[in-house]
Amino acid sequence: MPAQVEIRGPAYSTTVTLTRTNDTNAYAANDVIGAATGSTAALAFTLGSSDGGHVLITTARMAIDLSAVISGMGNFRLYFYNVTPPSALGDNVAWDLPSGDRTAFLGYIDLGTPVDLGSTLYVETTHVDKQVVVPAGGILYAYLVTTGAYTPSASDVFRITLNSMGL
Repeated sequence: MPAQVEIRGPAYSTTVTLTRTNDTNAYAANDVIGAATGSTAALAFTLGSSDGGHVLITTARMAIDLSAVISGMGNFRLYFYNVTPPSALGDNVAWDLPSGDRTAFLGYIDLGTPVDLGSTLYVETTHVDKQVVVPAGGILYAYLVTTGAYTPSASDVFRITLNSMGL
């Protein structure tokens, strides 16, 4: 019988707060959600040690400061990169994986569709099991993208938390 291997690395938790632009311009499916138009909407998660290394994302949570699910709001997705994405996509721009971003791209995770918990919309995805290599500095970059078309409120606040463990 083969020996069992047990991995016990350090655990990490990081939260990024995003206050989207102060407008109500409709999002199409596959649009980036960000704090600014015309400049990068990439989020920076401190994930892992400052030396970098392999990290396993185990859980992803998102809370939105809204009291009702907006018509058309559906699944959200995080696209990961090991550097600030060269594409520098801003808020309300269609997400794309252009040739300049390919070497930095690390894949994605689906966050799911938020549910109404009274004064907050919330979604939690457990058992994500997404392994990424975080570069030296310990920063993982991501675009938050909507997969459903909807018209947001001005200055909506999103809080995204990633839990992970070092490998």
